[in-house]
Amino acid sequence: MFKTIITGSLFALSGALAASEPITTLISEPELKAVSEEISGVKAKRNLDTITLYHRMRASDGFNKAASFVADELGSYGYDTVHTFTYAADGQTMYGTQKSRLAWQVDFAELWELSENRNGEWAKTRRLADWSARPLTLALDSDSANVTADLIDIGAGTSVADYEGKDVKGKIVLTSSQPGAVETLAVKERGAVGILSYAANQKSAWWQLDDSLVRWGHLSTFRDFDTFAFMTTLGEARELKARLKAGERIRFHAKVEARREPGEYRIVSATLPGSDPALKNEEIVFSCHLDHPRPGANDNASGCVSILEAARSLKRLVADGSVPAPKRTIRFIWPSEIEATLIWLNAEADIAKNIRHVIHMDMVGGSPVTKAVFRTSRGPKSAIDASGDVLEAITDFVNANTLDYASGIPTAFPLASAEGRREPLLAQKEWLSMGSDHDVFASGSWGIPISYLHDWPDRYIHTTKDMAANIDPTKLKRAGFIGLTQALILASLGDEDAAALSTMVEAGMIRRAGELLSSQNSSTDIVRASKARGHFAAEAQLIDSLHGYAPGADTNDLRAKRKALMAMLNVTETAVGGTVYHHGTEVKGTMNGFGYSYISDKLGEEELSKLSLLKEPSGRAKSYEALNLVNGKRALSEIHDMLVAQFGPISLEALTEYFRALESLNVLSEN
Repeated sequence: MFKTIITGSLFALSGALAASEPITTLISEPELKAVSEEISGVKAKRNLDTITLYHRMRASDGFNKAASFVADELGSYGYDTVHTFTYAADGQTMYGTQKSRLAWQVDFAELWELSENRNGEWAKTRRLADWSARPLTLALDSDSANVTADLIDIGAGTSVADYEGKDVKGKIVLTSSQPGAVETLAVKERGAVGILSYAANQKSAWWQLDDSLVRWGHLSTFRDFDTFAFMTTLGEARELKARLKAGERIRFHAKVEARREPGEYRIVSATLPGSDPALKNEEIVFSCHLDHPRPGANDNASGCVSILEAARSLKRLVADGSVPAPKRTIRFIWPSEIEATLIWLNAEADIAKNIRHVIHMDMVGGSPVTKAVFRTSRGPKSAIDASGDVLEAITDFVNANTLDYASGIPTAFPLASAEGRREPLLAQKEWLSMGSDHDVFASGSWGIPISYLHDWPDRYIHTTKDMAANIDPTKLKRAGFIGLTQALILASLGDEDAAALSTMVEAGMIRRAGELLSSQNSSTDIVRASKARGHFAAEAQLIDSLHGYAPGADTNDLRAKRKALMAMLNVTETAVGGTVYHHGTEVKGTMNGFGYSYISDKLGEEELSKLSLLKEPSGRAKSYEALNLVNGKRALSEIHDMLVAQFGPISLEALTEYFRALESLNVLSEN
């Protein structure tokens, strides 16, 4: 009962504080209205219709055409700061922890089923795959081939047992796995000539329900042998498997004209320079990823056009005086996912060191048909920052106003497009949610606070049905509004905003204390204590972050209230002492990039498989955040507490083992 009373009191107090300091204390209502009127989901959708025409693989002709379109649009909006960064895509150059990948170009690819005629000749009778019509039917990084071969079913094909009693030499293997998972066992070691995969879409409640989807397939980029892979539907595969089981001979002709060759990564960028001489070197960055297979509408043409529309709206609003010119510079970039972001941050260190915050959009336009749930994530607690409380306040503002609109209650902010839907947004607020470029910005090498706007689930992600027709202009408008509003606030925060920002942070701190208390029921005493210590260690970092936006902010009151909350909940600080790690190499980046894993390459798959931290539930997220938390100041015990605060129980032995592995690679070293 006592715990319930405390929890209720904390939530009530945080609600009262939040109500007294709405988002309009940081940006005026007329400015919000101007943003909501200017930003257009219809214009964003028109740009999306163009981008989805291109098969946008990294460093390819299709990607470059999409990049040129973005650059041209920015020029038409009046940006004279448009610049295209270029970097080698040569399969050799290391940019921090990301090895550059070769460009992949395709001229032709078809897969035909053959039938035997009366003369014993085999002739084409049915085309299963066609690059020109559906490029997703050819797996990424396929090589040229011109072969005729029988089909053989290997099931998953990922273990030696899958090949027992089967002669795959000279044949095309049918597999339920991704091509890259079977290429070595089937092709390199057993002589298969190619792969036909029916790997299903990413798991969600709708997984495998639609058997007409063709899933995006991948071969490994750095393999030392040539092969190809085609992708087909689950429905087609079921028919092929039944025919093979009945003893029928199935024969295919595969022709591919493709090459992995040196090229260049291109990253289009534009800036609106800051107006304050003392702050203009600091940057608020909008990020997305432009690469993806055609059509790739929600993933991620939606994010690309949302920040493009934010760029257009920003230029227009500042030009006509509807909003004041931002004090800090606002930048927009369109890289290839993860890998080009790793490359850019390593190559452009002078820019990277001045980035104050990143607003990343990856999948922000899904309509109800995609089953999308819109989410706003403030990122990992290793990069906890006051900007996250601003994001949550904007999210609450949009949720409340769009719910009023849908419910028939008058509002000045319906945030609905003339050609879009009218449902409320009801965005979910999150912390760490991994899987896109924001991981790189927030990683320990840079520690940049992020906001991540995204849809999940999306039943059509990475498939032929991720189409422009499924994109909702209203969602695009709302994503653009959230992003641009946050950018305008963060780009102009100063000492004059310290009081309002402090109150917003205080409300969040009290609310989170209530959430901490209510989440402790099922934990042991040891876990509860560790989680609470880690929670309040993150809150201390958040309070410190106010000085990044308002250098003159007096944070003594917030610190005192943090101490009072700790006393109320009987929480002590993490004991000082123990092993302290720091980054022991100049190599910067995450341990896993895109198409290349630094830790796997340097440590080896066998040693990597022994690390127990990676085997725990959410092991990849835990290992990512563990490395992020290393700063040369935190002892291992404090890192452990902060991990427990985010993920629940974590083995200290597993964490120690992981850090020692990184130490063996000179990624970490002890003080």
